[in-house]
Amino acid sequence: LGSSSSVPFTSIFSQLFMTVVVPLIIGQIVRRYIKDWLERKKPPFGAISSCVLLMIIYTTFCDTFANPNIDLDKFSLIIIVFIIFSVQLSFMFLTFLFSTRNNSGFTPADTVAIIFCSTHKSLTLGIPMLKIVFAGYEHLSLISVPLLIYHPAQILLGSLLVPTIKSWMVSRQK
Repeated sequence: LGSSSSVPFTSIFSQLFMTVVVPLIIGQIVRRYIKDWLERKKPPFGAISSCVLLMIIYTTFCDTFANPNIDLDKFSLIIIVFIIFSVQLSFMFLTFLFSTRNNSGFTPADTVAIIFCSTHKSLTLGIPMLKIVFAGYEHLSLISVPLLIYHPAQILLGSLLVPTIKSWMVSRQK
């Protein structure tokens, strides 16, 4: 197209490393030393992580839709939601088909884990990556919209499909 651009790979890699990998390594090291204390005290990490996730989603939504430069009409938003739901359902269906083939070797419980784990992506990892890769880009809010829709869509679809998948799994295990 006659245009070129440069990508600061070392800067992006180092920021992603510091944002994602270093906290993971530190958490694993610290966990080794306080594992016994954690098992005795049983802190409410589930509730804490849910609150942090909700806060990240809320602040990202606020940042996205408070941006005056976002140019997203309602029809485009509906189309994006439809596409994301379609892609999510398609991926879930394909993973179901491949994991239930006769020669796959997966149990029904394995299939359920594959369906839910293979298609899920996290907003808590995606947003920091977007902010690092597209730092300074004026349309960052617009780029984050599909991820903002994808995450709640996977939660909604997962909760809607649980009864159906559970009954399938129970019938296959009998």
